[in-house]
Amino acid sequence: MTQITLNIPDDELGFFMKLIEKFNYESLINDFSMNQEMKDLLDERRSNSNKEDFVSWTDVKEQIVFKSK
Repeated sequence: MTQITLNIPDDELGFFMKLIEKFNYESLINDFSMNQEMKDLLDERRSNSNKEDFVSWTDVKEQIVFKSK
């Protein structure tokens, strides 16, 4: 598989998103980091949540809708 990283000007994002929606694509976030405070907050929320209410990342990605300007 080939991966491509693009820098899209803000004023061209709407056009680009309309174009890319016609293809099978997957968004990747490689530069994400969390500090300990953020991890603790997420752990607390997870421990106070019902497991039945959890939604898989696959299901979430299917629900994401990109809006063009």
